[in-house]
Amino acid sequence: MKLLVLAGVVLATTATFAQQPVFRRTADSVSVSVSVRRGGAAIIGLQAGDFAVLDNGVRQTISAVDYNVLPIDLRLVFDTSGSISEDDLGQYLRAMRQVAAVLAPQDRCEIITFNSRIADAASRQSPPITITLRRGGPDGTAFFDAVSLAMVTVPVVDRRQITIVLSDARDNSSFFDEATLLDVARRTDAVVYTILPSDPGLGLLSIARLQSLSLLTGGRFVRAPHERLMGRAVIGALEEFRHSYVLRYTLAGTPLAGWHTLEVKVRRPGRHRIRARAGYFG
Repeated sequence: MKLLVLAGVVLATTATFAQQPVFRRTADSVSVSVSVRRGGAAIIGLQAGDFAVLDNGVRQTISAVDYNVLPIDLRLVFDTSGSISEDDLGQYLRAMRQVAAVLAPQDRCEIITFNSRIADAASRQSPPITITLRRGGPDGTAFFDAVSLAMVTVPVVDRRQITIVLSDARDNSSFFDEATLLDVARRTDAVVYTILPSDPGLGLLSIARLQSLSLLTGGRFVRAPHERLMGRAVIGALEEFRHSYVLRYTLAGTPLAGWHTLEVKVRRPGRHRIRARAGYFG
């Protein structure tokens, strides 16, 4: 298992965040991933005229809409901290293989595991995915460090990026803090889904952490009712992301620099559940 050198990589990367936004933007062109659902079903067939996008309160002109046509880069982050048994490890491996099996040939996947250290279970690759998973020692949990690193993404033209985190969000050994984690979430190009494995003793603070990551990036917080159903929960999040829209527009009427608050609406009658990122740094 190839260990990632966390201190050097994250320190160097985080130091660039103040100068380099990670959210996808070329010149003044912006693309935003938007999920539109009614009940439990995705709404299909929407066109540019069916959406309204406000960027810092200014209405933007949507130039293109893509739906389920772009290949996906999936980054899967598994929390293997605590007293992980061989049975637990087997369930994790089965979940990873279930997810890898539903990827399209043009998709790519990488899998990261962490306790107090971060490791590659699978480097970025197209299917079939080769997974190497080993048990780590019960020596701490570096949730802030691991998820901050996992959300560092380089925008790729004509590909979509999703990060799925399976964790109870507890932390007792990170170098970075929660403020850094949320700052990275505001700057990542990826949509982040967070999945909470079954844990009846989990506090509200951990749940709020996971919800914040998803809300900031346009993803969703999901509960896995049982560890045996982790694979199904991840596949559900991936399929929901796949059946969402990418809206593109050229920024107009508001300065590029600084934080941009986004608001996306559907201009069709009826109730729609809309999820998009909260904003981005220009």
